[in-house]
Amino acid sequence: MIFYGTKGAHLKSEKVSGIKCPNCGEHTSHTVSIFGRYFYIYWIPIFPLTKKGVSECDNCKATFEPKEMSEQLRLKYNNVKSDTKTPLTYWIGSFIILSIIAFTFYSVAQHDKNVVEYISNPKKGDIVEYKPTEYYSTQKVIKVTTDSVFLSLNNYEIESKGYINKIDKVENYSNEFYGVTKEQYQKMFDEKLFIDVNR
Repeated sequence: MIFYGTKGAHLKSEKVSGIKCPNCGEHTSHTVSIFGRYFYIYWIPIFPLTKKGVSECDNCKATFEPKEMSEQLRLKYNNVKSDTKTPLTYWIGSFIILSIIAFTFYSVAQHDKNVVEYISNPKKGDIVEYKPTEYYSTQKVIKVTTDSVFLSLNNYEIESKGYINKIDKVENYSNEFYGVTKEQYQKMFDEKLFIDVNR
């Protein structure tokens, strides 16, 4: 279950003076308070929504929303509201999400770059992912010579590529292995017979 919703918090309070109170009629100071509302997921702020506020007469303690304020009081209220900055913490969830997305793109790009190097320069222990049937499996590079690559087949297959690491265990690989030339090894990737390699 995803917990989400909106929440408000006090941002700023400021006294403004010389304002005639719409309730008691006295020229006195008022306390203008501004509140911010934000959207959250699992109680982590994702982005800000609105800023609203009220004023309180320091003489009679009457509270006014913007629509109830006199023109003079509303002007002071709007000035306080415009000077009230939205906290950066209201964006923290968005920053986290964008960071995860950026890191994911970087990781994928880096992996793709590494794969090109791994294919052209295979090493013992490399794990090659491939799809022999509708399922996925792996092969392990057992030995590399000047012109050949020797691989051992995994005895197991799995439905999802995302869980292929679950079958990548030492005991799952056959004791028998076969060899291909480095040109054939490269060609298998080019023709998508081999789909990925991890080191």
